[in-house]
Amino acid sequence: MTLTSLLPTLRDSLPAPLAGDAWPARTHATTRDVVIAGVSVLRYAELCGTPCVTTAPAIVPLSGGVPSATASTSVLVAAVTGCDDGMLRLDARLDELAPCWAEARLLGRISHAAERRWRLGACTVVLPADLGVGDVGALPCPGAVGLGEIRPR
Repeated sequence: MTLTSLLPTLRDSLPAPLAGDAWPARTHATTRDVVIAGVSVLRYAELCGTPCVTTAPAIVPLSGGVPSATASTSVLVAAVTGCDDGMLRLDARLDELAPCWAEARLLGRISHAAERRWRLGACTVVLPADLGVGDVGALPCPGAVGLGEIRPR
């Protein structure tokens, strides 16, 4: 649990910390976005539409942030298409992947609502309770994921 989980008003000035090994190398959070090697994930989603995916070098485990020469980490970006009765629906197919659910991020706005558990198929994800249709989120996933793997059929 982080300070921003306990005191949601801190989200205005303090980005929630990232688990360094779950995200690609050279990734940092802002209050409204995730930036990978200088590229805004939110802006990327605005240009490409959702769902979208970006892949960059993974971090070598226990290296303090050294980019891997061989391993990749992807960031999946999806929009909320429905959220009611604790059930969350996205415009992406994630059921065949193994994303790091604990690292899910709301992009594009700061929420002062408390966090809650949302069901997403067989998984649960903790995001602000005031999620609405059209909200966009980012989720890291180990390996190189292609757009065809997350695009709805």
